[in-house]
Amino acid sequence: MSETLKVLPGDQSSKQTAKYFSFQIKGWTNFDPMDKTLGKISERIENGDGFLTLVETLKVETDIAAIDDEDVRECFENLHAAKRLIQNANELPAKVKEELRAALQIEGEIVSNKNLKIAPESVVDNESLSRIKRWP
Repeated sequence: MSETLKVLPGDQSSKQTAKYFSFQIKGWTNFDPMDKTLGKISERIENGDGFLTLVETLKVETDIAAIDDEDVRECFENLHAAKRLIQNANELPAKVKEELRAALQIEGEIVSNKNLKIAPESVVDNESLSRIKRWP
């Protein structure tokens, strides 16, 4: 006996109309942003501890397959797969649910090196090259 997973109609339409934006942000702060999360940096800038000097959209894609950065494309694919799992969690076999719960409970999981690429040396001098923050 086989069952098909049920996909909500909204999932398909949102996937078809999704856009993916590659962007760049530049700014200045009066604090060292290297040990801060993006959320904390944003909060501090909103509180007057810095300024954004540029927010630029570099590229827009309407299909995940068109994203030329393999790591980013894989991350979006994983997010979509996770959302499908969540929507269909009750339809999963008990063994798969158990394995999924165990995987989600793992603490201290090593994050893979799927980081943003460093800007070319012509854009970043050698001193700041060693201080570039890589976001997972």
